[in-house]
Amino acid sequence: MTERDLERVLTQSVQDVHLSDAVRRHIRLATKEERPVKMKKFAAIALAVVLMLSASIAVAEELGLFDFLARMMGQTVLPVANELVQSDVAYGETDDVTFTVKQAVYDGKSVSLLVEMRAKDENTFLVPDGWTLDDRYGALAYDTEAEMLEDPRTIAEYAAENHYSRFLNVSVVFPNHLGDVAGIDEWRNNVLTVIYTFNAEGDKLVLPLEYFTCNMAYTDSQRVPDQITLTACEPLWTVSSDETFDVPNFGIRIDGVTIIGTPLQSYFYIDYTVTNYQQHNSFGWNASLVGMGKEPLPAGVLGTGGTNSKGSTGMGLARWGGQHMTWYDTFGAMEQPPTELMILLRNWDNFDLNEYFPITLK
Repeated sequence: MTERDLERVLTQSVQDVHLSDAVRRHIRLATKEERPVKMKKFAAIALAVVLMLSASIAVAEELGLFDFLARMMGQTVLPVANELVQSDVAYGETDDVTFTVKQAVYDGKSVSLLVEMRAKDENTFLVPDGWTLDDRYGALAYDTEAEMLEDPRTIAEYAAENHYSRFLNVSVVFPNHLGDVAGIDEWRNNVLTVIYTFNAEGDKLVLPLEYFTCNMAYTDSQRVPDQITLTACEPLWTVSSDETFDVPNFGIRIDGVTIIGTPLQSYFYIDYTVTNYQQHNSFGWNASLVGMGKEPLPAGVLGTGGTNSKGSTGMGLARWGGQHMTWYDTFGAMEQPPTELMILLRNWDNFDLNEYFPITLK
């Protein structure tokens, strides 16, 4: 093999694998030297590239949808959930960015999609929706252990030091779910990965979407429409309790609980009636389920009403109008349904005033 042949192989390898900017620049400098280079030096470069490519591939293999959720948010799913994942779901591009919906999963209650976005120009830095150039770069970029980088620089400072000359705001927009979508963003090796998750129902979900790019001044944008279809799985189990509890301190009456389990997570619904409107709205509160020893349940983060490792973030939704409401939330997936749990009504103004109610589920 001649030096030119080896150089061509190395250059092609760098193009095919998304390495860090610093690594790319070192390889380009090494393979584009104009002075004569001995084969021994090229052999060393080749070995270094092989090692770096192996490391990059190992990292990429870890970044599946469920791996990402487990590493970043503590979400775990049942093994059978892997059978629900649809891969290479969609591909689209704007003038400046390619979008790949690498994985999607839908269980009839929530949908989650893993999307990779890549700039066509290596001097363009992709900024996820909701971020600004003044935000901390370390909060967006993660190391191989999914820990935020201890990097105090802003995105603008990092970009200037690494010769990025252009910024684009990028996202995938879901027109039928505006305002309902939660996202988890990660920037690594010049690739922006975003997990989108939101609530949805039905046996089959026809999901319109748009690939969106815009300059940071929001004066020049581009939208490319697309559509995907996802099929739901059957629930693993459903349990409920029709036990009622009057809770005058919260101004409500609990009317019952229903829990639906899927391979992704467990969805619970607490039905209640507002009995004292003034008391009900006099302080901040929420409802969740805990174990019989008041211990938290495993994390569930999919959809917009999910819990996470920091605690519950459920939201009350009107069920059929009037004073009848449903509080819904999630916890982690379970192969077998729980038989006993406790309802926790959390008083955000004073945790000493929290109230617990044991329930039996059938």
